[in-house]
Amino acid sequence: MKKRAIERRSRRPVMVGAVILLLLVFAGVVIRNQFFDGNGQLEQGDGQKEEQARAVRGGGRKNIYDRNFMELAVSFQRSSLYARPLELDSPEKTAREVALILGVEEKNILSALKGERSFAWLGRDLSREKAVKIADLNLKGVYRINQVQRFYPGNQLGAHVLGFIKDEQGLAGVEFYYDSVLRGGGAHNTRLAEAGASRKKVEGSDSASLVLTLDIHLQNILEQKLKGLVESTGAKAGVAVLMTPDTGEILGLASLPDYDPNRFWEFSDEARRNRAIESTLDLGAMERLFQTAIEMEKSLVLGSRGAEGEAGLLPVPAPEAIPKTAWNLTTEGRYVSPEGVGFAQIVARRDELNAFADKIGLTVKGEVDLPEALFVLKEENAPGPPDKLAAVIKAGNPPGPPKAMPPSPDQDSVLKATPLALLSAFCRLINGGQVMTPHVLRAVWQNEQVRAVPVRQRIVEFALRPEVSAGLRQEMKKVTGAGRGNFIMESLRVQDLVPAGQMKKEVAGKAQAAKEGGEKATPVQPGMESILLGMAPLEHPEVALVVVLDGARIDSQANSPIRIFGEEMLAQGGTALRKTARPPTALDLAVREIVYHKKMEQLQGKSSLPAALAQGAQELVMPEVLGMSGRKAMQTLQPYGLRLQLAGSGRVASQSPQAGAALKGVEKGVLHLKTM
Repeated sequence: MKKRAIERRSRRPVMVGAVILLLLVFAGVVIRNQFFDGNGQLEQGDGQKEEQARAVRGGGRKNIYDRNFMELAVSFQRSSLYARPLELDSPEKTAREVALILGVEEKNILSALKGERSFAWLGRDLSREKAVKIADLNLKGVYRINQVQRFYPGNQLGAHVLGFIKDEQGLAGVEFYYDSVLRGGGAHNTRLAEAGASRKKVEGSDSASLVLTLDIHLQNILEQKLKGLVESTGAKAGVAVLMTPDTGEILGLASLPDYDPNRFWEFSDEARRNRAIESTLDLGAMERLFQTAIEMEKSLVLGSRGAEGEAGLLPVPAPEAIPKTAWNLTTEGRYVSPEGVGFAQIVARRDELNAFADKIGLTVKGEVDLPEALFVLKEENAPGPPDKLAAVIKAGNPPGPPKAMPPSPDQDSVLKATPLALLSAFCRLINGGQVMTPHVLRAVWQNEQVRAVPVRQRIVEFALRPEVSAGLRQEMKKVTGAGRGNFIMESLRVQDLVPAGQMKKEVAGKAQAAKEGGEKATPVQPGMESILLGMAPLEHPEVALVVVLDGARIDSQANSPIRIFGEEMLAQGGTALRKTARPPTALDLAVREIVYHKKMEQLQGKSSLPAALAQGAQELVMPEVLGMSGRKAMQTLQPYGLRLQLAGSGRVASQSPQAGAALKGVEKGVLHLKTM
C-alpha cells in the first residue's frame, strides 16, 4: 500500500507536465495547420491561405530588430489597385462597386475615372480582404499590384536611425544604408563576409535581417524625456545620443522634432532631418577638454616644461577652489558648469587645436553607418551626383578614410562639430585613447544564425596616448568630487546675443507693459545653445552621453534643468548594457508578427489614403524632387494625381508647387530640368 501511494504521488507532476506539453503541441499544430500544409510548407492552390501566411511571415524585405531582438521594422504583403480609364466598359459601374468596398465617395472615384489621365489609382496599400473582394469582381480595366508594406511597430521610435522606404526602396537611415542587405540582390558586402555570412548573402543575392545596437526600451525613455526637456525649456530642437566608449555602439539616438516613418510623407524635411549627424554646433566651453588634452600630450612629448620654458600644463584647482555657482561666465555670452572651470589653464594655438581635432575625429563626417552623415555638407561640394553616391552607399561602408570638414580659413574662428562627432571624440578621450567607430549595426540574422558584424577600424591603434586619456579621467575625478559615480560637464552659449542698450529697452518695455496690465514682469531670457557631455562610471566608463538643445530658454543664474536628465540617462544606459538576450523562437516570431499585422491593419483602417486621386489632394503635401532625374521625379509624383509638365532636360532644378506646399485643389505641376 505504501509503495502504491508513493507511485501515485510521483506520477502527478509527470501528468501535469504531459498536459502542458500536449497543449503546446496542439497550439503549434493549430498555427501550422492554419498557415502551412502538413509538411510545414505553404499550401499551394489556396490563394487566401497563402496570402494570409505571407502576411504572418512577412514580405520579401527582411526585418530590423533591436539588440534584444525586438522588432523595429517588419514587412507584410499589401495590395494596390489601379485602373486604365480607356479600358473600362462602364466607369459608373466600376466607381459604384469599388467605392462600396473601399468605403469612399463614389463621385470622387468617378471623377478620377472620367478624367484625361490614362492611369488612376483606386487604392494604395489596401488590406488583403478589400483587394481580394475587388479582384473577384473581374472588372475590365482594373488591375492589382502586390507590394511589400513596411510597418514600424514603434511609430516614431528610433525613426532617425531606421529611416523609411517607398516603393520597396530604402530612402533614409538604416533602410537606405543597408538596403541591399535587407532586400537582397544588391552589391558585394565585405563586412558580411568577415562576419561569416553565407556566400549568397555576401554577394547580395540573398537577404538577411539586421540586429541593431539600439535598445528600444532605452530609446523610448530617451525620446520621452528629451521631449519633456525640450518643452520645459522652450527649445526649438534637441538631440541626445548614448554610446559605449570602447566599442562605439549607439544605444540610443533621439532627434527632435521627429516623425513617423509609417506616414513619413506627412512630415516636413526639417522633421525628418537627423540633427545628431546633420547639424553642426559651436563647441563652446567643451573646447576646454580638448585644449587640456593637447597640453597634456605636449607635456609628455616635451617633458614637464613646454618649448618656450612655460609649464606644460597648470594643475587643475582642487574641488574646493572651484566656484560653486551653477554657471560660470568664460567670455561674453558663454558659460561653463563648475566642472569645466579648472580645464584649459593654458590655451593651445588654433592650428594645434585644428590638427588635434582631426586626429581625435572631432571634425570627421560620414563616420557612422547612416547615409545622412554623407550629406551633411550637401551645400558645400557634395561628392558627386545623387545616383553615384547612392550606389556607393548601397555597397556597404564607403571606401577610404572618413570625410573631414574643410578647415576654416579664419584661425580665430571657433571649432564646430556635429553632436555625434563631439560624442565620438569625447569617447576617445576617456576610453584610453582607443580608436573606435560609432555604428548602429550589430549583427545580421539569417537562417536562424546571428553573426556579429565587425566594425571598420582605422590602421592606427590609438587616437591619442593612453597616458593622456588616463590623465584626463584623473582630472575629471578631481573636479567631480567625492561620492559621484559619473562626470558631467555643461556649456551654454547665447545664440541671439543683443547689444546691452537694446536689451535694456526690451526689458524696460516689457516691465512697462506688465505694470500697465497689472502683471509681474518676467525676465527676458535669450535663446541658448546648450551642450552636455557625460560618462559613467568614472573609473572605467561604460556609457557616454551628449545632449544638445537649440534655442533653449535657460536661466544662467539658476541650476541646470538638463543635468538631471543626463544623470538619469547615464544610469539607464548602464542598465541596458547589463541585459542579456537570446533570439526568439520561430513560434514567438509568428505570434508577434500576427499581433503587428493586426496593429497595422487597425492603423490603416483609421488613417489610410484609399487613393490619392480618389480622395483628392487635400491631405497631401508636395514632396521635394530637386536633383532627381525627370523620370524618377515623375515616378515619385505619380501617386499625387498631378498633371506634370516637364521643361528642359537633365535633373530637376526647380519645382512648382514648392516642396511642402499643400496640394489641396492643385491639379498641375511644373518641373524645370537642367544639366548639372
